[in-house]
Amino acid sequence: MTFGQTADPKTIYKQAFSEQLQMLKGQKPIDFKRAVFLTENAYHKGQLNYQTFCSGITATGQQLKELIKQRGLQNYKTAGNWAVFSYMTDSLPINNFKPCTYDFDDFMGDKDWTKMFVTKLMKTRSGNCHSLPYYYKILCKEIGGKASLALAPNHVYIKHIDEKGQWSNVELTNGGFPRDQWIIKQMAISVEAIKSGIYMNPLSQKESIAMTMFDLASAYEFQFGNDDFVLQTANTALQYFPNCIPLIMMKANCIRDKIEAEKKKANPNKEQINSNIALYKKTIGTIDSLGHKDMPTELYQEWVKSVDNEKAKRNQTTKK
Repeated sequence: MTFGQTADPKTIYKQAFSEQLQMLKGQKPIDFKRAVFLTENAYHKGQLNYQTFCSGITATGQQLKELIKQRGLQNYKTAGNWAVFSYMTDSLPINNFKPCTYDFDDFMGDKDWTKMFVTKLMKTRSGNCHSLPYYYKILCKEIGGKASLALAPNHVYIKHIDEKGQWSNVELTNGGFPRDQWIIKQMAISVEAIKSGIYMNPLSQKESIAMTMFDLASAYEFQFGNDDFVLQTANTALQYFPNCIPLIMMKANCIRDKIEAEKKKANPNKEQINSNIALYKKTIGTIDSLGHKDMPTELYQEWVKSVDNEKAKRNQTTKK
């Protein structure tokens, strides 16, 4: 599917949603790289070029395959993971000695939503806890490696199977391999949340596509505000990722906004308001039952700083 540059911006979002849904329904092969591009292209009003995007990924993939050969690592199951991690976090000739860095300025995308994008990361070599793991996953797939996204409160990271067949965590924000216990402590994850499995589990292929659908709705909301498209997208994605906290919270926010909008009308529909209030309470109840607890932005900012400090300490230790 191609997007005409003169198409209505909202129409481009609907076309992107349709193609992502085809992947979830099995009508098209699941393609995480394509799904990510669809979201970012919709935000950019159809101005991005998919072939250019793919060419950049392919060129980097070729360099990574060559790096694996040079190091004689072809027989290791995690060779792809090692190559992508090294490319993103280390100073190497293939990245012009410019590893990816964490973008501390507006890292939640509050002012500039493109801070969340892989295309922005590829261009500037700086990203956040959204674009960095997405890029890692795309590059791993490009060279035959395997990597899964995993969620924590307000956060995305990578999980993959190590050489011993055990799950390993990869944190791209500081170039580390944190243990589960560290993630639980630093991200203040509740026991209930661990039991319900809403965090720290490797996402399936369809769950990963559902996350790109969440990204699509988030980008749309950033540009156009909250309307039925956001709620429709969230509800659809939840069919394939029912316990996704970001999607459930998006749904709750949509319902809340519908309630407030109806209340402001000259002749509000009280029956509709009461129905949505009941639905809102049910949705919030689902979030609570799954063990999610909000991580305030201030606490997340402190975590980001601690991540940077830990990286600095590790670098100092390495240089001694």
